[in-house]
Amino acid sequence: MRKAKLILKASLFGLAFLTINIALGQSNSSKSQFPEFASYKTWGFTFNPVLNRAPNYTRTLGNIDIKGNSIPGVNFGFNKVIQPERELSFRYGVHLNLLPLESIQFRLPDGDIPGFTNFESNERTLGQLIISVPLEMELKKQMGSRIYFSARIGVNLTLLREGSVEGTVSAFVEDLNEGREIFGIRGQTRKFPIYPNLKISPGFYYMTKPILYQVSIIYQKAIPNYFTGEYLFDNLEISERTEGTYSLSGDQLGIGITLFLRKSQKNLRSLKRRLSRMFTLINCFLFKS
Repeated sequence: MRKAKLILKASLFGLAFLTINIALGQSNSSKSQFPEFASYKTWGFTFNPVLNRAPNYTRTLGNIDIKGNSIPGVNFGFNKVIQPERELSFRYGVHLNLLPLESIQFRLPDGDIPGFTNFESNERTLGQLIISVPLEMELKKQMGSRIYFSARIGVNLTLLREGSVEGTVSAFVEDLNEGREIFGIRGQTRKFPIYPNLKISPGFYYMTKPILYQVSIIYQKAIPNYFTGEYLFDNLEISERTEGTYSLSGDQLGIGITLFLRKSQKNLRSLKRRLSRMFTLINCFLFKS
Protein backbone atom coordinates (compact mmCIF):
# COMPACT_ATOMS: atom_id res chain seq x y z
CA MET A 1 0.00 0.00 0.00
CA ARG A 2 2.83 2.39 0.87
CA LYS A 3 4.53 1.62 -2.46
CA ALA A 4 1.29 2.28 -4.36
CA LYS A 5 0.92 5.68 -2.68
CA LEU A 6 4.50 6.61 -3.58
CA ILE A 7 3.93 5.64 -7.23
CA LEU A 8 0.73 7.69 -7.36
CA LYS A 9 2.42 10.71 -5.79
CA ALA A 10 5.34 10.44 -8.22
CA SER A 11 3.02 10.26 -11.24
CA LEU A 12 0.96 13.25 -10.06
CA PHE A 13 4.16 15.21 -9.38
CA GLY A 14 5.36 14.40 -12.90
CA LEU A 15 2.09 15.64 -14.39
CA ALA A 16 2.26 18.83 -12.35
CA PHE A 17 5.87 19.40 -13.46
CA LEU A 18 4.96 18.95 -17.12
CA THR A 19 1.94 21.24 -16.75
CA ILE A 20 4.11 24.03 -15.34
CA ASN A 21 6.65 23.57 -18.14
CA ILE A 22 3.94 23.69 -20.78
CA ALA A 23 2.44 26.82 -19.26
CA LEU A 24 5.84 28.52 -19.10
CA GLY A 25 6.76 27.39 -22.60
CA GLN A 26 3.52 28.64 -24.09
CA SER A 27 3.71 31.96 -22.28
CA ASN A 28 7.26 32.53 -23.51
CA SER A 29 6.68 31.42 -27.09
CA SER A 30 4.12 32.95 -29.43
CA LYS A 31 4.98 30.66 -32.33
CA SER A 32 3.75 27.12 -32.88
CA GLN A 33 6.51 24.63 -33.59
CA PHE A 34 4.28 22.30 -35.63
CA PRO A 35 1.62 24.51 -37.33
CA GLU A 36 0.75 21.62 -39.68
CA PHE A 37 -1.00 19.86 -36.76
CA ALA A 38 -3.53 22.71 -36.65
CA SER A 39 -4.87 21.46 -40.00
CA TYR A 40 -6.40 18.43 -38.24
CA LYS A 41 -9.27 18.17 -35.82
CA THR A 42 -8.38 18.14 -32.15
CA TRP A 43 -10.84 15.30 -31.45
CA GLY A 44 -9.54 11.86 -32.41
CA PHE A 45 -11.00 8.35 -32.31
CA THR A 46 -8.82 5.73 -30.59
CA PHE A 47 -8.93 1.93 -30.66
CA ASN A 48 -6.58 0.00 -28.38
CA PRO A 49 -6.21 -3.80 -28.26
CA VAL A 50 -4.52 -4.73 -24.98
CA LEU A 51 -3.35 -7.63 -22.86
CA ASN A 52 -4.34 -7.46 -19.19
CA ARG A 53 -1.82 -8.87 -16.74
CA ALA A 54 -2.60 -12.36 -15.46
CA PRO A 55 -4.26 -12.63 -12.04
CA ASN A 56 -2.08 -13.50 -9.08
CA TYR A 57 -2.91 -16.62 -7.02
CA THR A 58 -1.26 -17.36 -3.66
CA ARG A 59 -1.99 -20.76 -2.07
CA THR A 60 -2.49 -20.67 1.71
CA LEU A 61 -3.77 -24.23 2.29
CA GLY A 62 -3.63 -27.52 0.39
CA ASN A 63 -1.60 -28.73 -2.57
CA ILE A 64 -3.46 -27.88 -5.82
CA ASP A 65 -1.65 -25.42 -8.06
CA ILE A 66 -3.56 -22.78 -10.02
CA LYS A 67 -2.33 -20.08 -12.32
CA GLY A 68 -3.74 -17.39 -14.55
CA ASN A 69 -2.92 -16.20 -18.06
CA SER A 70 -2.98 -12.76 -19.63
CA ILE A 71 -6.49 -11.69 -20.59
CA PRO A 72 -7.03 -10.10 -24.04
CA GLY A 73 -9.13 -6.98 -24.00
CA VAL A 74 -9.86 -3.76 -25.83
CA ASN A 75 -10.67 -0.15 -25.08
CA PHE A 76 -11.89 2.56 -27.41
CA GLY A 77 -13.17 6.11 -27.30
CA PHE A 78 -12.26 9.71 -28.06
CA ASN A 79 -9.29 11.93 -27.21
CA LYS A 80 -9.17 15.72 -27.18
CA VAL A 81 -5.79 17.41 -27.77
CA ILE A 82 -5.25 20.95 -26.52
CA GLN A 83 -2.98 23.01 -28.81
CA PRO A 84 -1.60 20.07 -30.84
CA GLU A 85 0.67 22.42 -32.80
CA ARG A 86 2.87 22.84 -29.71
CA GLU A 87 5.89 20.67 -28.96
CA LEU A 88 4.39 20.00 -25.53
CA SER A 89 0.62 19.56 -25.39
CA PHE A 90 -2.09 18.19 -23.14
CA ARG A 91 -4.81 15.66 -23.94
CA TYR A 92 -7.77 14.10 -22.21
CA GLY A 93 -10.46 11.69 -23.30
CA VAL A 94 -13.27 9.33 -22.52
CA HIS A 95 -12.70 5.61 -23.15
CA LEU A 96 -14.80 2.47 -22.80
CA ASN A 97 -12.90 -0.58 -21.50
CA LEU A 98 -13.77 -4.27 -21.41
CA LEU A 99 -13.29 -5.14 -17.76
CA PRO A 100 -11.11 -8.25 -17.18
CA LEU A 101 -12.56 -10.51 -14.50
CA GLU A 102 -10.69 -13.79 -14.16
CA SER A 103 -8.32 -16.26 -15.76
CA ILE A 104 -8.24 -19.77 -14.30
CA GLN A 105 -5.99 -22.67 -15.29
CA PHE A 106 -5.53 -25.88 -13.29
CA ARG A 107 -5.34 -29.67 -13.68
CA LEU A 108 -6.50 -32.37 -11.25
CA PRO A 109 -4.95 -35.84 -10.92
CA ASP A 110 -6.74 -39.06 -11.93
CA GLY A 111 -9.36 -40.14 -9.45
CA ASP A 112 -10.12 -36.73 -7.96
CA ILE A 113 -13.44 -36.71 -9.86
CA PRO A 114 -15.06 -40.11 -10.58
CA GLY A 115 -15.08 -40.89 -14.30
CA PHE A 116 -12.55 -38.19 -15.27
CA THR A 117 -8.92 -38.55 -16.33
CA ASN A 118 -6.67 -35.51 -15.93
CA PHE A 119 -9.56 -33.11 -15.45
CA GLU A 120 -8.44 -29.71 -16.74
CA SER A 121 -9.94 -26.23 -16.73
CA ASN A 122 -8.73 -23.17 -18.65
CA GLU A 123 -11.11 -20.23 -18.55
CA ARG A 124 -10.89 -16.49 -19.17
CA THR A 125 -13.72 -14.10 -18.44
CA LEU A 126 -14.39 -10.51 -19.46
CA GLY A 127 -17.05 -8.36 -17.85
CA GLN A 128 -18.99 -5.25 -18.75
CA LEU A 129 -17.78 -2.03 -20.35
CA ILE A 130 -16.45 0.51 -17.86
CA ILE A 131 -15.44 4.15 -18.34
CA SER A 132 -11.96 5.60 -17.96
CA VAL A 133 -10.68 9.17 -18.32
CA PRO A 134 -7.04 9.53 -19.49
CA LEU A 135 -5.17 12.75 -18.63
CA GLU A 136 -1.84 12.96 -20.43
CA MET A 137 1.02 15.24 -21.40
CA GLU A 138 2.64 14.73 -24.80
CA LEU A 139 6.05 15.63 -26.21
CA LYS A 140 6.55 15.65 -30.01
CA LYS A 141 9.70 15.66 -32.14
CA GLN A 142 9.82 15.69 -35.93
CA MET A 143 11.63 12.71 -37.46
CA GLY A 144 10.86 13.26 -41.14
CA SER A 145 8.62 15.24 -43.50
CA ARG A 146 5.55 13.27 -42.38
CA ILE A 147 6.75 11.34 -39.32
CA TYR A 148 6.80 12.62 -35.76
CA PHE A 149 7.90 10.88 -32.59
CA SER A 150 5.59 11.26 -29.59
CA ALA A 151 5.89 10.36 -25.91
CA ARG A 152 2.94 10.59 -23.54
CA ILE A 153 2.79 10.23 -19.78
CA GLY A 154 -0.15 10.66 -17.47
CA VAL A 155 -2.81 9.00 -15.41
CA ASN A 156 -5.83 7.00 -16.51
CA LEU A 157 -8.72 7.28 -14.06
CA THR A 158 -10.87 4.15 -14.22
CA LEU A 159 -14.41 4.33 -12.84
CA LEU A 160 -15.32 1.01 -11.22
CA ARG A 161 -18.32 0.79 -8.94
CA GLU A 162 -18.18 -1.24 -5.76
CA GLY A 163 -19.11 -4.86 -6.42
CA SER A 164 -17.91 -8.44 -6.63
CA VAL A 165 -17.25 -11.15 -9.19
CA GLU A 166 -17.83 -14.84 -8.57
CA GLY A 167 -17.06 -17.95 -10.60
CA THR A 168 -17.30 -21.71 -10.20
CA VAL A 169 -16.14 -24.87 -11.99
CA SER A 170 -18.34 -27.96 -11.88
CA ALA A 171 -18.23 -31.48 -13.29
CA PHE A 172 -21.09 -33.90 -13.91
CA VAL A 173 -20.43 -37.34 -12.41
CA GLU A 174 -22.39 -39.85 -14.51
CA ASP A 175 -22.04 -42.77 -12.06
CA LEU A 176 -23.66 -40.71 -9.31
CA ASN A 177 -25.93 -38.74 -11.66
CA GLU A 178 -24.97 -35.47 -10.00
CA GLY A 179 -23.19 -32.23 -10.69
CA ARG A 180 -20.26 -31.56 -8.40
CA GLU A 181 -18.90 -28.09 -7.77
CA ILE A 182 -15.15 -28.41 -7.28
CA PHE A 183 -13.85 -24.86 -7.50
CA GLY A 184 -15.07 -21.40 -6.50
CA ILE A 185 -13.59 -17.92 -6.68
CA ARG A 186 -14.77 -14.54 -5.45
CA GLY A 187 -13.21 -11.12 -5.99
CA GLN A 188 -14.22 -7.77 -4.53
CA THR A 189 -13.57 -4.18 -5.59
CA ARG A 190 -12.82 -1.45 -3.09
CA LYS A 191 -15.45 1.04 -1.94
CA PHE A 192 -13.93 4.15 -3.54
CA PRO A 193 -14.92 3.96 -7.25
CA ILE A 194 -11.97 5.83 -8.85
CA TYR A 195 -8.88 3.75 -9.69
CA PRO A 196 -5.81 5.77 -10.77
CA ASN A 197 -3.40 4.12 -13.22
CA LEU A 198 0.01 5.39 -14.35
CA LYS A 199 0.15 5.41 -18.17
CA ILE A 200 3.17 5.69 -20.50
CA SER A 201 2.80 5.68 -24.31
CA PRO A 202 5.69 6.19 -26.76
CA GLY A 203 4.82 6.16 -30.44
CA PHE A 204 4.72 7.92 -33.80
CA TYR A 205 2.50 10.18 -35.87
CA TYR A 206 2.19 9.68 -39.61
CA MET A 207 0.69 12.61 -41.49
CA THR A 208 -1.40 12.18 -44.65
CA LYS A 209 -3.67 14.70 -46.34
CA PRO A 210 -7.02 13.29 -45.12
CA ILE A 211 -5.97 11.67 -41.81
CA LEU A 212 -3.32 12.08 -39.11
CA TYR A 213 -2.44 8.62 -37.78
CA GLN A 214 -0.94 7.95 -34.36
CA VAL A 215 0.34 4.51 -33.35
CA SER A 216 1.66 3.99 -29.82
CA ILE A 217 2.73 1.32 -27.38
CA ILE A 218 0.57 1.52 -24.25
CA TYR A 219 1.82 0.53 -20.80
CA GLN A 220 -0.55 0.96 -17.87
CA LYS A 221 0.46 0.34 -14.26
CA ALA A 222 -2.48 0.11 -11.87
CA ILE A 223 -1.98 1.73 -8.46
CA PRO A 224 -4.62 -0.24 -6.49
CA ASN A 225 -5.70 -3.71 -7.62
CA TYR A 226 -9.06 -3.87 -9.40
CA PHE A 227 -10.10 -7.05 -7.55
CA THR A 228 -8.91 -8.91 -4.46
CA GLY A 229 -10.47 -12.07 -3.05
CA GLU A 230 -10.19 -15.79 -2.35
CA TYR A 231 -10.47 -19.13 -4.13
CA LEU A 232 -11.27 -22.66 -2.97
CA PHE A 233 -10.98 -26.29 -4.19
CA ASP A 234 -13.22 -28.84 -2.46
CA ASN A 235 -15.44 -31.93 -3.01
CA LEU A 236 -12.51 -33.94 -4.43
CA GLU A 237 -11.83 -37.65 -3.86
CA ILE A 238 -8.04 -37.53 -3.42
CA SER A 239 -6.70 -33.98 -3.19
CA GLU A 240 -7.21 -32.20 0.08
CA ARG A 241 -9.09 -28.92 0.40
CA THR A 242 -7.09 -26.08 -1.09
CA GLU A 243 -7.54 -22.38 -0.36
CA GLY A 244 -5.78 -19.22 -1.41
CA THR A 245 -5.95 -15.52 -2.18
CA TYR A 246 -6.55 -13.90 -5.54
CA SER A 247 -5.87 -10.45 -7.02
CA LEU A 248 -6.30 -8.84 -10.45
CA SER A 249 -4.17 -5.73 -10.87
CA GLY A 250 -5.50 -3.89 -13.95
CA ASP A 251 -2.00 -3.64 -15.51
CA GLN A 252 -2.07 -3.51 -19.31
CA LEU A 253 0.23 -3.65 -22.31
CA GLY A 254 -1.13 -2.91 -25.75
CA ILE A 255 -1.12 -0.95 -28.98
CA GLY A 256 -2.96 2.34 -29.39
CA ILE A 257 -4.28 3.50 -32.76
CA THR A 258 -5.71 7.04 -32.96
CA LEU A 259 -7.10 8.84 -36.04
CA PHE A 260 -7.46 12.60 -36.43
CA LEU A 261 -9.43 13.77 -39.46
CA ARG A 262 -8.32 16.80 -41.45
CA LYS A 263 -10.32 19.99 -41.03
CA SER A 264 -12.24 21.27 -44.01
CA GLN A 265 -10.85 24.32 -45.83
CA LYS A 266 -13.93 26.23 -44.75
CA ASN A 267 -13.18 25.54 -41.10
CA LEU A 268 -9.54 26.50 -41.60
CA ARG A 269 -10.50 29.85 -43.16
CA SER A 270 -12.93 30.49 -40.31
CA LEU A 271 -10.22 29.67 -37.76
CA LYS A 272 -7.78 32.05 -39.48
CA ARG A 273 -10.37 34.86 -39.42
CA ARG A 274 -11.03 34.32 -35.71
CA LEU A 275 -7.31 34.34 -34.96
CA SER A 276 -6.85 37.48 -37.06
CA ARG A 277 -9.63 39.27 -35.17
CA MET A 278 -8.18 38.14 -31.85
CA PHE A 279 -4.70 39.48 -32.71
CA THR A 280 -6.24 42.75 -33.93
CA LEU A 281 -8.04 43.20 -30.62
CA ILE A 282 -4.84 42.44 -28.72
CA ASN A 283 -2.87 44.98 -30.78
CA CYS A 284 -5.55 47.61 -30.27
CA PHE A 285 -5.53 47.02 -26.54
CA LEU A 286 -1.75 47.24 -26.37
CA PHE A 287 -1.68 50.36 -28.55
CA LYS A 288 -4.30 52.15 -26.45
CA SER A 289 -2.58 51.22 -23.20
